Amino acid sequence: MGGENINGTRSVGLITLILGILILIFPLASIFTLSVLSGVAILFVGLWLLILGARTWPIRKGASILYLIIGILGIILAVAIIGNIALFSVLTAFWIYLTGIILIIAGIASLFAREEKASRIASLVVCIIGVLYLIVGTFVMNPVFLAWLIGLALVIDGIGLLI
Repeated sequence: MGGENINGTRSVGLITLILGILILIFPLASIFTLSVLSGVAILFVGLWLLILGARTWPIRKGASILYLIIGILGIILAVAIIGNIALFSVLTAFWIYLTGIILIIAGIASLFAREEKASRIASLVVCIIGVLYLIVGTFVMNPVFLAWLIGLALVIDGIGLLI
C-alpha cells in the first residue's frame, strides 16, 4: 500500500514537472489559459451567487440583494478576465501586493507583541518576506515573468516529488 502512494506521488511529480516545463516554454499561452480558467471559475461563482440571491429573495431581502450584487460583479469580472492576459497579470500583481502589505503589517505587529528574541526575529523575517512580495508584485505585472514564476515553481515542486 505504501508503494502505491509513492507511485502516485511520482506520477503527480512527473505531471507537475511537465506542466512547469510547458509553462516555461509557452509563457503567454499559459497565462492566457490561466486567465480563461480563472474567468470561467469566477463566472460559475457569479452564476451561483445569482441563483442563491434569487432563492433567498423570499426569505431575506437584504442577503438576497447582496448575493445578487456580488454575483453580477463576479460575472462582469469573469467576462473581463477571460482571455485578458494584461488584466489577469494586474489582478495577480494586486493580490501579491495585498499579501505583501498584510505580511508587513502582521510582522510589525508581532515585533511589538512578542518578547522572545527568536519570536522577534521571526517577525522581522515575516516583514522581509512581505517586502519581497512587494518586489515580486512589481515584476508579476509582466505576463511572461508571471508565467516563468509559475513554471519555475512547478518544475521545482515536480522535481521534489520525483526525488
